[in-house]
Amino acid sequence: MSSGNFLHTANETGIDFKKIVDTLECPIYITNSSGVTEYINQAYLRENPIIDADAILGRTIDDIIKEGKYFKNAITTEVLKQKKEAMAFFVHHLLPEKMAFVSGMPVLDEENEIEHVVSILYAQSFFQKLHAKFNYPIYSFESYHEPLGKKGLPASPPFANLIGISRPMEELKRIMLRVAKTDASVLLRGESGTGKEVVAENIQKLSARADRPFIKLNCAAIPASLIESELFGYEKGAFTGASSGRAGFFEQANGGTIFLDEIGDLPFEAQAKLLRVLQQKEIVRLGGTRPVKLNVRVIAATNADLDKKVADKQFREDLFYRINLVPIHLIPLRERKTDIPLLTEYFLHKFDAIYNRIIRFPTPTLNLLVDYAWPGNIRELENIIEYLYICSDENFITEEMISPLLGKNGQRSLPENFDHGLLDFCSSQIRLNHTLPDILSQIERTVLALALDKYQTTYHIAAALGVSQPTIVRKMQALGLGRRRSGTDTQMICYQG
Repeated sequence: MSSGNFLHTANETGIDFKKIVDTLECPIYITNSSGVTEYINQAYLRENPIIDADAILGRTIDDIIKEGKYFKNAITTEVLKQKKEAMAFFVHHLLPEKMAFVSGMPVLDEENEIEHVVSILYAQSFFQKLHAKFNYPIYSFESYHEPLGKKGLPASPPFANLIGISRPMEELKRIMLRVAKTDASVLLRGESGTGKEVVAENIQKLSARADRPFIKLNCAAIPASLIESELFGYEKGAFTGASSGRAGFFEQANGGTIFLDEIGDLPFEAQAKLLRVLQQKEIVRLGGTRPVKLNVRVIAATNADLDKKVADKQFREDLFYRINLVPIHLIPLRERKTDIPLLTEYFLHKFDAIYNRIIRFPTPTLNLLVDYAWPGNIRELENIIEYLYICSDENFITEEMISPLLGKNGQRSLPENFDHGLLDFCSSQIRLNHTLPDILSQIERTVLALALDKYQTTYHIAAALGVSQPTIVRKMQALGLGRRRSGTDTQMICYQG
């Protein structure tokens, strides 16, 4: 099968490399530094039955691609261009069922120049064999079929951090691909921790707005008195301390996408203002008169029962129908147990890199995770794994070590005051290399903003938080907290300059 003798140059060692390469089950394609096809092993011909080896050997990749008879793109061209290893997803233009991950690797000479390029295909049949022998999870290759890469190059997998091979996950990916092609409003519904923000990010990245702003807002985290200024912005002089104007979240998202998380917790009076913005596609800043036109795609999310909230007059029915154009339900982790080993592996590799250490779960420990009900869903799984990286000295986590972190009947046995949200926040700040004073300052600002909204005066805030009134005043000034003008009355408000 070879047009040259390079596989035989090592015969002085007594090793028949051609025989060895032909014995391998992985399809292998080899070219020289000019892209001339030198060798194709038997597995490659079995995987691609339409290929005539005699018509390929001795020809350049570019020539074969231009002919368009056997394939229209190749990872070899990327390796030669980039002068380094490359990977991609490949779909044969004549045999679309022949899908594979392909890896191209340069073979360098003594002067560090490319001498050969070796391409290896990992077809779906390869993963099926792994599954049959080791119960290894099988990725659905159809998930990577669209869209193909630019300029005819194989496309990279389109979904980022969306881990799962179960049937519900495959259906979710199918819907996301269709929805991403439109500007329709999307409402993501599901329990806390099911990955609604990850889905929103993927819809944005798959859409025509991928290179435009993606603004995230947690409606439950903003005090009622701040909603209007945070969403729609404010002009200079709108309230005491507003020495300059500031664009709100909608204005910042103009041309892109805004993600309204926990929209079910949006105060009722703010819902009418949001509805008007969605209908009129414009905002007016607090203290301003000039309307600002908007072109914003809205993705909302909630773990609340919005239907019940509408029935109880806690959520506006007209707003519900406005944001619920395309409803997507994310099922809890306990209903897609086949994804738990894959998610576990993903988080292990993620935290290997973050904490510069390796932790692994033997099969009995992994089975324990699969059998657990996961009331906190993916976020709880991620938190437990990160907790082990931080607090455990062991590299292999046994059943006895992880059992105390899991309770009976699907309940965690961590301390009752264990706050998943706070752990999420602190973990993200540490990953971003923020200092302890910066992290504590953000926590203080959030606490004071919520206290300002509830107690209104610095005297009541000081009494509630157990500190002196001068301490509250000093911290307010340091953190940028002021009073909002409202006729002759004054109302406490937190702003960001």
